[in-house]
Amino acid sequence: MVTFANARVFDGRKALPGLRSVTIADGRIASVSEGPAEPGAIDLAGKTLMPGLITCHFHPDFYRFTLAMGQAGEPLGKELPPGVLMAIAVRNAGVLLESGFTGYVGAACGHDIDAQLKMAIAMGIVPGPRIRACSAHIGTTGDVNDSTMWWRRFDTPGTDVFVDGPEAMRAMTREYIRRGAQTIKIFVSTGHGGLPWPVPRNMDTDEITAVVRAAHMRGAKVRAHAATREMIRECVELGVDIIDHGDEIDAEIIAMMADKGTFWVPSMVYPGCMLKLGWADAELQRQQDNVRAMLPVAQAAGVRVLAGDDYSGVFRDVLEDDPLDHKVGDYGREFAFYGAFDGLTPEQVLSWGTANAGEALLDPGEGRLGVIEPGALADLIVIDGDPLADLSPLARPQQALKAVMRDGAFVIDRLEKEAAA
Repeated sequence: MVTFANARVFDGRKALPGLRSVTIADGRIASVSEGPAEPGAIDLAGKTLMPGLITCHFHPDFYRFTLAMGQAGEPLGKELPPGVLMAIAVRNAGVLLESGFTGYVGAACGHDIDAQLKMAIAMGIVPGPRIRACSAHIGTTGDVNDSTMWWRRFDTPGTDVFVDGPEAMRAMTREYIRRGAQTIKIFVSTGHGGLPWPVPRNMDTDEITAVVRAAHMRGAKVRAHAATREMIRECVELGVDIIDHGDEIDAEIIAMMADKGTFWVPSMVYPGCMLKLGWADAELQRQQDNVRAMLPVAQAAGVRVLAGDDYSGVFRDVLEDDPLDHKVGDYGREFAFYGAFDGLTPEQVLSWGTANAGEALLDPGEGRLGVIEPGALADLIVIDGDPLADLSPLARPQQALKAVMRDGAFVIDRLEKEAAA
């Protein structure tokens, strides 16, 4: 049993008044109370105790991919051998923990890396965060991810697989769930700003329907890369659980999402870098301005917005400080980024990476995550400072992060060292 005393507590949705004591037992939060510290409690002296952060659009094996890879016949997941990509994922799992992230919701990977990494962490082979494993991208023949270099088709898939028709979609969905995927990722539209080329849709309605029905029948979620209004709306109507990007979202779709309980991951940092580098046109700028305007609308409507982006190091060679590199502290930059938007509060933005994210990561019946309340799973972090007054320390974990817990056990503990000093 561990008790933290004199803690400033952010419970996943709001700051609790005053200082609190939080007791952890058997991997869960046993109590949250006011009053004097118990003997033997860890005195946080006003530091912030909060749920561990969770990123909800994570590709563990992305490593310096480029937008031109698919067109050059080198699709994602084939640029390096599978074992090397798994080594990258293991390394990135450690970066997440060092950054204060105790969980991630996968957004597609090659070679079943999410499911295998989750297994290795559960077996104690390597340390890592709590994982909701995702499939590869499921797309269709000749869509925007399918290389035009048709003579260079690989015998085994990387991050993208291409099948056609509802029967094949249903079979592919069931196969990935058999292999450990808890989320099925589909690629239904072009990318940001119509990149790499604009098409009305990548998947037909009956194909999307087949994936959603097959996944839900087996208890899996479905997430969709959807940038255009038509495809966002259709995915929400058909029961897709998570909308990635949603560049052309509008108030009508937001109302539908709130009614259906659909999650939304805006992932604005990646397209922002593209605009900064001049790699996109006015259409992408229009879309990103729209997302910026719609986020407060979605928050007010009760849509469960999530943090997460396409971390990869793709801009490492062209930006002096790539905000999407897999470096300690980079993941935490998102909170200050969104916290600067008009109409959003620090509490709301933090909830995207805590309470909302916990609901996206776990299925009903698996417990509560991303909140500090009795009975919830004890994935926690201690921050030196008040993130609700200043979100930027979350991007400086080397200085601000004092402890990380997973299932009530310390993964990182710098408190004892500070107390001894």
